Amino acid sequence: MKGSLTALLFSFCIVLSPLAGAAQTNIATLNQQLQQAVQRQNWSQAMQVIDQLIKAAPEQATQLRSYRQQLQQLHQSNSQGNPKQHSVQPSLTSPSQVGQVAIKRRSGGVAVIDVKFNNRRSFEMLVDSGASRTVITRTMAKALGLNTSHVVGSFLAATANGSTEFPIVYINAMEVGGLKSYQIPVAVAGPDMELGLLGQDFLQKYDFTFRGDRIEFHRR
Repeated sequence: MKGSLTALLFSFCIVLSPLAGAAQTNIATLNQQLQQAVQRQNWSQAMQVIDQLIKAAPEQATQLRSYRQQLQQLHQSNSQGNPKQHSVQPSLTSPSQVGQVAIKRRSGGVAVIDVKFNNRRSFEMLVDSGASRTVITRTMAKALGLNTSHVVGSFLAATANGSTEFPIVYINAMEVGGLKSYQIPVAVAGPDMELGLLGQDFLQKYDFTFRGDRIEFHRR
């Protein structure tokens, strides 16, 4: 497992299509803006960014429009003050709150914890601060009902076996120790990966400390 973990210490560049460097940079910037807007639950801004992404990557237009429809529903529900919707999509955890999660065991010296997806399914994942991106296994993707129709792009990862392209899908919600994030883009690993990786794209939002048999998270 340690060998496969080392192979997945990511150094990503976006390759939604074989575009020129400037175009890839633009898409990467738009993806970052989209993530920030979603994290703030600014659905209107997120939809505006998706409109720009559709123009920048027309080959992904179908998937992006589908994702835009989901955001449109959230935007309309919030505008109407629908209390049921607010209960499903609560505000992000405030900076003063703390999350704690038990360390179930260690694999190759790396902590393994439970991470809940879409408010219903929990999976064991490695807490890997050396991985720049969060990665789920194919088994996890299948259990969450994700398939090729949900792919919105791909990342080119530098691994021990050379460059490998990983599909990107969006997870509706992810929870660690009571702290939640919404609409998170994650990579789907190849068939050999047994455990998912909780990477820097999630961990960088927190100051986290290992305290014996648990990890304590403080939102920055």
